[in-house]
Amino acid sequence: VPRINALHPDFVVATGDLSGDGTAASYAHLRELLQPLGAPLHVCPGNHDDPEGLRALAPALPPAPRHQAFEAGGHRFLLLDSTQPGEEAGRLGEAGLAWLAGALGRSSNLPTWLFLHHQPMPVYVRWIDRIGLLDGAPLLDLLARHPQVRGVGYGHVHLPRRWRYGPSLFLSAPALAFQVSPLSQEPEITLDPPGFRLVEVGDGTIRDWRHYLDGRVVPEPVLPA
Repeated sequence: VPRINALHPDFVVATGDLSGDGTAASYAHLRELLQPLGAPLHVCPGNHDDPEGLRALAPALPPAPRHQAFEAGGHRFLLLDSTQPGEEAGRLGEAGLAWLAGALGRSSNLPTWLFLHHQPMPVYVRWIDRIGLLDGAPLLDLLARHPQVRGVGYGHVHLPRRWRYGPSLFLSAPALAFQVSPLSQEPEITLDPPGFRLVEVGDGTIRDWRHYLDGRVVPEPVLPA
């Protein structure tokens, strides 16, 4: 939190799994940890989160389906609930895709970013991809019809990924918990430190940096928005 505060972000997006066990005690501890955060916090549910515990942390989180939209700095930000009760893998379903199509249709003039928990395309680690977004293909088809979508941020994978698909940049951040190996096709935890990603938009470019809690800052190549 002090490292994030020092960067003075306009807001913070947490892409789910803010608790490992969904207990009230874990969210109470998390509220304590986040209390000094100096920027507004926006939260997507993850498959390990308890919806009610998460709403206690982020009262603005709506009841299911927990999709959200807000605007900042001339951009539109859409947060999607990709969780399924009792399941590790994610799914938006017909209702979630319809909500997104409506939201994108109403803001075609604004550059837009999406956030969700589950990865919408493979990260090429077999065991993680088995529990990704099960309806990722319809989501990508929808995004192809809406070129105002500049980027898609996701969690779940516990490793940083960054690639372009069509007009959109797809990003994950280093996890704030343990990291997993990008090479092993079976679960393997690495000794890499936790981290987060800072993204800067607004002047026709996308700039982003990976910040690690050992002090490293890794700049990514600047891209046109």
